[in-house]
Amino acid sequence: MSILNTNSIDNVTESKLSPNMGGGYSLNGKEASISPYNPSPGERAIRSMIIKHFALGYATQRKPRVEFNDLSLVARATYDQMSFNTYQPNNGDTLDGDLTNSWKSKAIRPIVRNKCISIAAHATARLLYPRIVAQDRECKEDKDAAIVMADLVEFATNQADYEMHALNRVIMALSDPCSIGYTEYSEVYRTVKTEKVNGKWKTEKMLDETLSGFKSIPVSYKELFIENIYEPDVQKQGWLIWRKVISYSLAELKYKKFDNFKFVLPGIQTIFNDANDSFYNVYDSNMRQEDVEEVIYWNKTLDLKIVQINGIMIDDCDNPNPRKDKLYPFDKFGYEIISPNFFYYKSLSFKLQQDAKIINTLYPMIIDGTYLDIFPAMINTGGETIGSDVLIPGSTVTFSDKDADLRAINTGNPNKLRSAIETKNIIEESLQETSSDNTQNSVQSAGGTTAYEISRIEQNASIVLGLFIKMRSSHIKQYGTLLVGDILQHLTIVDVNKIVDNAELIYKTFLMPINNQRNKSKRIKFDGSVPDEMSKEEKLKASYDIINEQGDHESEQEIWKVNPKVFRDLKFSCVITSDVQNPMSEDLERAFALEEYDRMIMNPLSNQEETFKLLLEAYPKTKKAPDKYIKKEEPVNPMNIAQQQLNQPNMPQAGNSPLNAMKGKTPLPQAM
Repeated sequence: MSILNTNSIDNVTESKLSPNMGGGYSLNGKEASISPYNPSPGERAIRSMIIKHFALGYATQRKPRVEFNDLSLVARATYDQMSFNTYQPNNGDTLDGDLTNSWKSKAIRPIVRNKCISIAAHATARLLYPRIVAQDRECKEDKDAAIVMADLVEFATNQADYEMHALNRVIMALSDPCSIGYTEYSEVYRTVKTEKVNGKWKTEKMLDETLSGFKSIPVSYKELFIENIYEPDVQKQGWLIWRKVISYSLAELKYKKFDNFKFVLPGIQTIFNDANDSFYNVYDSNMRQEDVEEVIYWNKTLDLKIVQINGIMIDDCDNPNPRKDKLYPFDKFGYEIISPNFFYYKSLSFKLQQDAKIINTLYPMIIDGTYLDIFPAMINTGGETIGSDVLIPGSTVTFSDKDADLRAINTGNPNKLRSAIETKNIIEESLQETSSDNTQNSVQSAGGTTAYEISRIEQNASIVLGLFIKMRSSHIKQYGTLLVGDILQHLTIVDVNKIVDNAELIYKTFLMPINNQRNKSKRIKFDGSVPDEMSKEEKLKASYDIINEQGDHESEQEIWKVNPKVFRDLKFSCVITSDVQNPMSEDLERAFALEEYDRMIMNPLSNQEETFKLLLEAYPKTKKAPDKYIKKEEPVNPMNIAQQQLNQPNMPQAGNSPLNAMKGKTPLPQAM
């Protein structure tokens, strides 16, 4: 697949073998040998279609577009990456022997990179998760099922290392024309050695935890080939091709179970020669001998997912998309929209390049001008030869020629340097307006900051990044939809590893911590014994049974039992609301809790113990176990109370105390 004829950007086809003097065939001077791979006519037709679509996608990536300033996708992304990485030819060093220019500064400022990293830090300060809504067949909302699905989505994201995935995706959106991600659930088994018996190792299959489970993989723009560049929705593309180079050992682990994998050779491409209707193995100069080319092809119209390794079809030619929702396992977003009908986006690197060029043109000029002002070039008049070695602070030089003179060259207007600095500052302000705002770095006041002030600071930062947050919200919704499909398809099925003869079906169980409660956890158990329909009395009885099973209300673990069949039949949707786009930070939540505590503690209608818990739960140290900080009431002994009353002398009532009257609290009764 990587050996293509690219003589014309509009005519990209599979490379053709040419006959050689020995009666065989060769490609680019490399000998070709006949391959034992001999696919069926159906496989040949699908393989030919994949190569055709691959050629179209290849041409799409390399055709100049007006949306990219008359550059192709590959060229545009290359320039953006160079800008993001602060590229300098020869690392900014002067060429050897260039004494004339060696003194000039080659320094440039990493403006684009700093802006991208700053916005990435603000955008990923808090992770965004989609809100899950569940509906039954009668279109009634099922809030309990939505809670379970939200917990399972969190479980899946934790397994997929979503925090690092989100950071990588945001940086890709800022530096590349598109941020693309791949989502899947897989179970990969490897053969491992267990024990040595009679000089031979016994082996067994073991689940590979590294390659199995929920996986979220960033995909480079160069790896994904699309059908139509003027269709922005990835799910509306007729076909997609994901092409990447992987090691042969990894490919063997993933595809060794397929029969056709025996024809795969590392570093060798298999090419069809229509001259004699045969397949040939040819050395691929674009790959190392330890690598293979993995090409995964999806076609929504034909419902296909085909894997090819080095031109050899691994799957059956009619292999369907394994996802039950039949979605492509990809989502995408970008920094800014170029056009509503364009697949790719305008990156922040692309947007800042022109202003960054001006600053990095002026910046070395300012440095050079400073050098010249501090240590200017000199002009020598008279017949005396004066070398630069005489310019030493504190030295004394005697000239034999009375007319000899050494003066600094006048560089012109002394305000030129100041003008350059002012111009640089203006461009930096323009960059600030383009990418961020000072409200993101708002400094809190010296005194206490109210919850309202904190919320305004966070809201200002969200407004500045508002468009990018909306773009990222689209990604969160797409990503959440794919996760929900994988959860319903893979987590609600019977646990095959725990099936035994003559026993009930065993489903998966998941244990996860409860948010904001470090000392509590939640156990979600799919249980086929839970009835499909239950009356209110049956639900109440089942709830009490679960409470008894978990202990009591103060137990450190919550148990949720779910009917897997009913759960699968529900309709789940991912929505993005304002609290998802702009979630409150811990500081803001704590500020609201403290203000609420201040208003409730003096109110006679409030429950003082629960109000005090509100204060304790606002801080991480006391949040873990607030009950141990609350004083327990001692049991009341009536005999002790009676004895205390007998021992106390008669005292005036507090309300009529003269002392209180003197303090102005309670007036003494007036004589009539």
